[in-house]
Order: sequence, then C-alpha cells, then structure tokens
Amino acid sequence: MSINRVPTVLIVEDEPVGIASLVGILGDACELIISQSLLEAKELLSDEIDIVLLDVYLPDGSGLVFLDELRESERFAYVPVICISASDNTQDIEEAFRRGATDYVLKPFNKTILNSKVSTFIDLKRKTDMLAEAALIDPLTRVGNRRLFNQQFDLEWRRAWRQNNSIGLVLVDLDRFKQINDQHGHAQGDACLQTLAYTMKTSFARAGEVVARIGGDEFVAIIPGAGLQNTVLAANNLMQSIRAKSQNRPQLAKACPPFTISVGCSAIQPPSLSNAAELVEAADRSLYEAKADGGRNCVRPLL
Repeated sequence: MSINRVPTVLIVEDEPVGIASLVGILGDACELIISQSLLEAKELLSDEIDIVLLDVYLPDGSGLVFLDELRESERFAYVPVICISASDNTQDIEEAFRRGATDYVLKPFNKTILNSKVSTFIDLKRKTDMLAEAALIDPLTRVGNRRLFNQQFDLEWRRAWRQNNSIGLVLVDLDRFKQINDQHGHAQGDACLQTLAYTMKTSFARAGEVVARIGGDEFVAIIPGAGLQNTVLAANNLMQSIRAKSQNRPQLAKACPPFTISVGCSAIQPPSLSNAAELVEAADRSLYEAKADGGRNCVRPLL
C-alpha cells in the first residue's frame, strides 16, 4: 500500500445532518464511503479502508456489534474505529472502548478535533502496516519469507478445504548454489537468487499466487485452485523462463552466471491429506527426486 494514497474512510451513519457534517470536514482530504446501515457497511468493507467512523446507534442494530465483528475478523481487526455518538453517557463510552474502539467522538463534531484524530490514526495504521509487511519480506530478493509462506499457505489450505477446491505447491531449488558462490563470489550468487525470485514473481503473478524464499536457495510458489497437471505446467513454464534467461541474455553473465533449477510439484484437494504439512512433504519428496536426477531444470511431480 502506498503511504501517499488518498485515505479511505468508511462512514457508518444514518443521520443526514451527521453525514453532511462529516463530508464537510473530511471530504476534501479523504475518499469517503458512506453507509447508512450495518448491512450496507458489511458489503462496503474492503482492504482499502484506512479508518471507520461508526455511529453507535443505527436503524438495523448496534454499531458496537459491528465493532465486535471487525475486531474478531482477520482482515479488519486492526483497522482504527472511531465511535461517533450524541451520547456522552459514561457507560456507552466505556463499553465502546471495552469492545475495541480506537476513540470516541461526540456529536456535533468539532472540526479541528475530528480532523486531528482521523489524521493521526490513519498515519499510525499505515506505518504499522508497513512494518508488518516488512516483517514478511525477504530483504535480498523482495519476495515473501518463510513467515509469509506459513501464513498464506495456512490461509489457502483452509480456503481450499471450505470451497472443496485444490491447491498446488511448487518447490524450487537453485542447482549447485554453493559451487556458484565458490567460483563466482557471493555477490554473483546473490544476483542469481534475485534473478530466480524475480522470474518466479513474474511466472506466478495471478491473483492469490504467492512466491516466497524459505531457505538459502530454496523458494516456493503457492497456486490456489491448481491440480497437479496445471501445477506441473506452471513449473515447466518457470523452468523455460530460467533457461531463456541463461541462453538469450549473455550480458547478465558477469552479474549473474547461468544457472539451472530443480523443481518439485504436488497438488491436492483438502482434506484428502490429513493436514497441510503433508502437501509440503510431498512437494519436498518430488524436489529431492529432481535433485537426485541431476537437476539441470528438472521438474518432478508427485506421481
């Protein structure tokens, strides 16, 4: 997410006067998404939302129930929520904070106070998001790290189980990486890793596909919805891209000597395996077979 993007604010408010006031205060600096009911607010939720301004009392229920749902969700648990209300009842205020409100602002709104709170909480959320994202990225190759892989694989496994769908896994190992480092130096070895990572990112670029570096020279790609045939096809396409880079771009040789890869593939439809770890183990066995066969852009499925 770009820190310079115009902030997106979800306003959940049913009173026309309140809506008009919020539009007048925030409309010039933010993109406003306005909902006049809880049902509509749930439909308008998205990952682009930076903050929620939530009326405590709405026609179709309590805003605090909606707040509970946000705090219990994986996607929106950390989105700032400012409760807005004409009630200055101590019990209402305490209950809002107890259930996870970031702040509580009284109607009618004070322009300076509301602007300051919204700006501060959006800035804090974006910085927190950037730190969280950095913790999931491998600094050398700029693809995901093992932590990201574990998170996304668990997510995709559970989604495949719920939707009765399949999931494919591609394990990739750079052949003779130690020999490359010994003969050409670690800078050239790093360049090979970066080239492999970039090629994998471009090869596995469809929505939901994830690439991560899970070891020194070992990478993985998750392919949601893929059976074994499509997983192997995707792996072969990657192998051909790596071969083309080595054959057709000799100018890279100084920074990145030609290299080959070994690939292991597996795919399954949960819960035909007892747990997600078995899919990883299956792909790992296939990778071992590819390495044992000499590597050199070798792709092995689990048969």
